Amino acid sequence: MKQQFSKLSGNGNDFIIVEDSPGLKFPTETIEHLCNRHFGIGADGLLLTGQASGVDATMRIFNADGGEAEMCGNGLRCLAAWLDRKAQPRKNSYVIKTMNNTYEVLDKNGTFAIEMSGIKDQNAVDLSDFNEFEKKYYVNTGVPHLVFLGNEIRKIDIKKVAPVYRFHKKFPKGTNVSFVELLTESQSAYVRTYERGVEDETHSCGTGLTATGLALSHWFGWKGDIHLHTLGGKQTVTVDNRIYYSGEITFCFDGEVSL
Repeated sequence: MKQQFSKLSGNGNDFIIVEDSPGLKFPTETIEHLCNRHFGIGADGLLLTGQASGVDATMRIFNADGGEAEMCGNGLRCLAAWLDRKAQPRKNSYVIKTMNNTYEVLDKNGTFAIEMSGIKDQNAVDLSDFNEFEKKYYVNTGVPHLVFLGNEIRKIDIKKVAPVYRFHKKFPKGTNVSFVELLTESQSAYVRTYERGVEDETHSCGTGLTATGLALSHWFGWKGDIHLHTLGGKQTVTVDNRIYYSGEITFCFDGEVSL
């Protein structure tokens, strides 16, 4: 069976996008193969998109390990850009439904900004045992995130350090883990995120950066545009009456794969 797909990247956080159709199934081993960077297409995850009443599209998110996630910030931005390529006429915003919520993605000169609704469980987990870093913060921005403030985070062996928290018993379903370091520029920081399901550091993580922006606002009172730098480049989390996450989108290629 031949399947059409597109590949897009949100600041280096890359996804395979496939339109859902009757009978189309993606077993775990198929997703793992497609996301494999040596034997497949290569991606951090697969997005399966469909249609539903009252929204522009639905989105199911499968991480590179084949597990399904509730939400993905960069996945939403990539899907909005994919919809925008096909739209006649193009729209200023796209409404997309995920497993846990419905999100509006706004076109801001091609950057696509998400209004990050449904944020919950801020500091709902007891973190008093976690004293290895200067500050800590927990929040669910669609998926769970644990954020640590530290120094020289580029030197952290993230594949060794992050899984200690990612699989900690305090998080029965696991958690994503972000490490943040302040920069000299106003309201700026450098962020590294280890993603649950990818089981590695990603170039960018929209829900993780949103969690980081909220952490910085909580710790230091930062408001407005918070500039966050990652392996995938500079992105912005806006903390105000509403929370927005924005960054670059890159179209990689369209293709066809045998399933």
